[in-house]
Amino acid sequence: DAALWEIRLLEEMDFDLIKVSLKAFDVPTTVAAYREIARLTPYALHIGITEAGPARSASIRNAVGIALLLAEGIGDTIRVSLTANPKEEIPVAYDILSALNLRQRGPIIVACPTCGRMEADIISLANQAEEHFQKLGKPITVAVMGCVVNGPGEAKEADVGIAAGKGKGAIFRNGEVVRVVEEKDYLSALVEEGQKVIAEKSAVS
Repeated sequence: DAALWEIRLLEEMDFDLIKVSLKAFDVPTTVAAYREIARLTPYALHIGITEAGPARSASIRNAVGIALLLAEGIGDTIRVSLTANPKEEIPVAYDILSALNLRQRGPIIVACPTCGRMEADIISLANQAEEHFQKLGKPITVAVMGCVVNGPGEAKEADVGIAAGKGKGAIFRNGEVVRVVEEKDYLSALVEEGQKVIAEKSAVS
């Protein structure tokens, strides 16, 4: 009601370039408020979850609230609010947009959960791959899989990936194995093949 009152006040003064923000801490309340204001007014909406808290928990709260709205086509600009260095808010915002296929800036890392079939240190390899490709800052989907048998097929949508086994692993592109490498070369081979993909994409664009 307060937002609608403010909007009417601005309209009476002949303002029509209006952006509305209804950010709150509680996710369900915030989502419901934005759904209602989107139904009742034609104005741009600035969405987010405010006072969300420390980085980890706040990232989750922001992701849930913002993604619910964006998936419904609600929201024109977003703000991720963290009790952290403001620079940390930017990659979280881009990750939310990337998860919804709205915008990709930098890599998407696909990695399987650890299980009994895992024969290599997938956790370390996935973290190292993410760190390296983040530095490149180019849009690419990279898969780090822990099963040579199922890895390429399960991650066939990735631009490039590795199915890491014990001692040897398969580097693949779009689900097709392109080379087999020794365990000591897992990261370097993945990066090398990824850089080829990035170069090819740049040449096309």
